[in-house]
Amino acid sequence: MRGTLRIFRTPKFSIEGLEEFIRISLKSYGEVHFLLTDGIMLNFRDILSPEIMPMVMVQRILTSYQLQKILMDSDQNPCYISATSSVIEAWPSSIVESIYDILKIKTQYHGAIVFLNIVGHGGVFEKYLGNRVLSRNSVEDRGGLYSWEEQFQQ
Repeated sequence: MRGTLRIFRTPKFSIEGLEEFIRISLKSYGEVHFLLTDGIMLNFRDILSPEIMPMVMVQRILTSYQLQKILMDSDQNPCYISATSSVIEAWPSSIVESIYDILKIKTQYHGAIVFLNIVGHGGVFEKYLGNRVLSRNSVEDRGGLYSWEEQFQQ
């Protein structure tokens, strides 16, 4: 059973993407995980309705090793990860590659839905995140970075 792995970059964090992910995921799952790094500030009381709030498990990512552990130990509920590019650039490249491998395992072998939103500018870390050829219904991984999905906001 294959899940969905979607990796994309936006210039700034957009609550609309998270809201869409939550709305779609809660139809099939009882709860979703939202992981975020430093540099992303939100007030969940303002953006989530009181009936949805108990179903969204929020956790701040403090280190790359913590993210690895969370991903390996977590259940198969949908996961939305929002990380600033400056934080990812500070992580060792071997760890970024390891995180990408964990994401592929979670989606390809465990059927999890994972969205990774990188907020900010592009960087050298993108070469570890694979060649993403993405559409709404399919993800094809060709290895190496030849094209990258960017979502520009007006």
